[in-house]
Amino acid sequence: MRTGVSPPLILRNRDMGLIWLGQVLSQAGTRMYQIAMLWWIITASTDGAGRHAGLFMVAGAVPALLFVKLIGRCVDRGDSKPLLVSCDILSSLAVATVGLCLLASRLSLAWVYGTGFAVALLQAFFDPTLNKAVSEAVSPEDIEEAVALQSSTQYLASFGGAVAGALLIDRAGLLGVVWLNALSFAASAVFNSFLKLKYRVGRNESAEAARADISGWEILRRMPLIRKTLIGSSLANFFMTPILVILPLYTKETLGGGASLLGQLEASLWIGLLTGTLSSKWSRFPNNILHLGAACFFSMGLCLLLQGLIVERVLFAALLFCAGAALGVNNVKSVALYQEIVRPEWKGRFFAVTQAILSFTFPLAYFLFGLLADRLSPPKVCIIQGVGVLSLAGYFLFLALEEESPKAAGKDALPLPAARAPAGTTSAIAAGIGPSNA
Repeated sequence: MRTGVSPPLILRNRDMGLIWLGQVLSQAGTRMYQIAMLWWIITASTDGAGRHAGLFMVAGAVPALLFVKLIGRCVDRGDSKPLLVSCDILSSLAVATVGLCLLASRLSLAWVYGTGFAVALLQAFFDPTLNKAVSEAVSPEDIEEAVALQSSTQYLASFGGAVAGALLIDRAGLLGVVWLNALSFAASAVFNSFLKLKYRVGRNESAEAARADISGWEILRRMPLIRKTLIGSSLANFFMTPILVILPLYTKETLGGGASLLGQLEASLWIGLLTGTLSSKWSRFPNNILHLGAACFFSMGLCLLLQGLIVERVLFAALLFCAGAALGVNNVKSVALYQEIVRPEWKGRFFAVTQAILSFTFPLAYFLFGLLADRLSPPKVCIIQGVGVLSLAGYFLFLALEEESPKAAGKDALPLPAARAPAGTTSAIAAGIGPSNA
């Protein structure tokens, strides 16, 4: 047992420090590329910018859903280090081809969609491999701190990549951002190539541990109230995640701003998300996860609604911050509760199927709201989003009242987690805003 004040984990554990650096560069690079390509689509499109932006986001969302079984098998059976390095090298090459196309003035929408799909597919392999590598890099006594560090870093990397990408467009140009992104992936590959992973489980032991005696869907079937909350959160994702498509359009068409303003607005959202995540440990009201969900979704829906009713830059930034803060609190409390009530031997399957449920609406939402943005002004789309999320607040309130009824008493109660939630727990909805490692 350690006594006194220990240095940060990334300083006392060489492998964890390398993983952290690789995660920041790879996940920030993916987000930077996404922002750069969204801005290129919006500025290069003569018509249908919303539709094209939506299709690009669809291309980035579907790989993790289409190849979930293949990804799971590869990650469980393969060694973490070569997988991480391979994903980074291939991502660097894919982004570099976009840079060459830009340099030759030959970049097309089809090429942007294709490379967006390829980079997202590689990131879909990278993220779960990163989760596995963390458990192989640290001792059992450090695993909780390592997971909290990794989850917090996802927010910071996504936020930093989004803001850096938007701000650098005005300073280095699209080509400069793309080259920087390719270099970030290459640097991540270099850091990951030095990993030792001394706590790595052998292939046979890993394969044995991966065998399941019960499916994730069966686990959820035995937890009906949890299943209902996940359905509600998935529907909320449908209305919340298209903000990534709407935000560049709102910035350019409604506010008349450039990429720098987009970066500031992205920053407001992500700083709010981080604030809510890190402050959630002090949040004790309400004392039931369903009441909390209703309150947080009401706050998010109200912020989206006001963005559509009142067009003003400072107010828009403040509302994005408040929506992100509410989202951060709700996500940490929810995932922390799941960590407490789900049996340890079920957690891998539970969180895998949870991620599938929470993210299956992403492609449809990106596409439909992209089409909608071509027919309605961005503020009107925000009103639709706000009404949708407010309706989900009503859904969670209905679940809370149903749970409190005498008939349901004691069957499947969902209080807030008793233990302090780990800082930076991965956001279910943030999986649509940035790379997911849930």
